[in-house]
Amino acid sequence: MSKCESNVDELIVPELAGIAGTVSSRLSDFRDWRGDVLADISDLKTAASDLEVCGLTVTAIDFVNPCARYSEVSFELGDHAVHARLIEPVGHARVSERVPLCLMFHDIDRPVRGWHHMTRFAAMGYAVLALDDEAIGLSDLQQGITSPAFVRRVRWGCALAKVARNLDGVDPDRIFAWGEGLGSGVALAVSALDERGLACTAVANPIPGGLEALSSRVRGSVLMGTSLMDAVSDTKGQFAVFNGLECDRRHIIYAKYAHERINAFENEVVDFFNQTFYPCSLA
Repeated sequence: MSKCESNVDELIVPELAGIAGTVSSRLSDFRDWRGDVLADISDLKTAASDLEVCGLTVTAIDFVNPCARYSEVSFELGDHAVHARLIEPVGHARVSERVPLCLMFHDIDRPVRGWHHMTRFAAMGYAVLALDDEAIGLSDLQQGITSPAFVRRVRWGCALAKVARNLDGVDPDRIFAWGEGLGSGVALAVSALDERGLACTAVANPIPGGLEALSSRVRGSVLMGTSLMDAVSDTKGQFAVFNGLECDRRHIIYAKYAHERINAFENEVVDFFNQTFYPCSLA
């Protein structure tokens, strides 16, 4: 049986659960929510198939770092050129011949995270491959997971997983994903639709709506963070996504955060990944 952990009960004060508008009332309503309508995932399933990657190039960037190697990755996928940023641990940071790799996806209204931010993964002995595409906004996601902009990103994300498994020095059985907002939605969809599944996935405030239709397909393990003051990602919908998961999962709920980066959750993400890939060294 899969393991499920959540701090939802710790945040519910029984005396306040019946008072509308309170955190306890909202969480009592959200706790077991699984959604009432499942979105059509046929376009996503089609997008994640027939991934013929052509013209793959990996171009080194001359950043001086004795512990990391930096590259720009590009390839053709149908009519689209896909770009990504790659960092690989080297020297003392490389703890094994074949290393785990993190697929990283960015949020709405934001470009790919910078090289400095991504280098944290090399410090933990991981490679990271981040999708580098144009920023999009909520207006591009009005149809939820059936929105063309989202379907394209999931296709590109599944292609990146395929590319990652064929990179020299990467362990194909230890591919995992991390994302925030839109990036979380892409990460979950890739985990659900990738032909081999991901080892684990960490997500914060996932969007767009309808992701619960993919939940039962997600493999590996999942760490999810939810901000109850989030006005961008539907909070109740996030519970539907989490409650539909059938893999090992953990849900951390933050009562006083909106759609923003939560340092405490990023610390949990680091621990989640390390416990997955290096449990013996942390004992």
